[in-house]
Amino acid sequence: MRIEALTLAVRPRPPFEAMDLGLRLVQSNWGAVYTAWAVALVPVLCLATAACYLVDASWLWSTLVWWLKPFYDRALVLVLSRAVFGEALGAGDVARALPGFFRTGLVRGLTWGRLDPSRSFTLPVWQLEGLRGAARRRRSALLRKGGRQRAMWLTTACIHIEVLLMFAGIALFFIVLPEGVGPSFDRFVFSWIETPAGEVLGDLAYLVALSLIEPLYVASGFTLYLNRRTELEGWDIEIAFRQLAARRASAREAA
Repeated sequence: MRIEALTLAVRPRPPFEAMDLGLRLVQSNWGAVYTAWAVALVPVLCLATAACYLVDASWLWSTLVWWLKPFYDRALVLVLSRAVFGEALGAGDVARALPGFFRTGLVRGLTWGRLDPSRSFTLPVWQLEGLRGAARRRRSALLRKGGRQRAMWLTTACIHIEVLLMFAGIALFFIVLPEGVGPSFDRFVFSWIETPAGEVLGDLAYLVALSLIEPLYVASGFTLYLNRRTELEGWDIEIAFRQLAARRASAREAA
């Protein structure tokens, strides 16, 4: 890794500051982030919609969209890992990278690793470090010693925020709905949600909440991972020595 090319200020940070850096990373690269999000999400939405109609199971749509989060997450990590070096990926770059996600532990991420509460923190190990087998397990264990607990709290917080945003979106719909048009909010909660229109409204509210929170969740886990590596590998010290060496070389050339 060319740590001298990082566009982030490299220094050990408190965990919550490191996670907040993920939010700043999304803010400064929102165009590339949401382009990657759309490239990964739209095919899944089409697949989920087709599957829902084929088997006539309305619950299948939201289940598939939720279960395939590890697939979208890899598109986000791909873009974020380039953004920290000042590189921007377009939709075509992300689309060409999608088949390669199966070489980054995607099958595991969608099966026995799907409910891993620290998945946003350990995903960069699977996707970016190119390790296999015992080497990857040792690497993950080392990183988790100083970051797993914070990553679990990050997952817990984002789950709750996502659910709250979903219900807030539904409530907002009923607030702006003219009086006398459609059902009331309490009727929606207890009965209308089971109707086709209610299911569509719930699915759309979930999709909006997911699109707002998941990129922030992945980015915060990624910056927590970078911070842990800074602590373990002394990136800030290495950069300081390289800068010092460069200044000494410039001074010798000037003399």
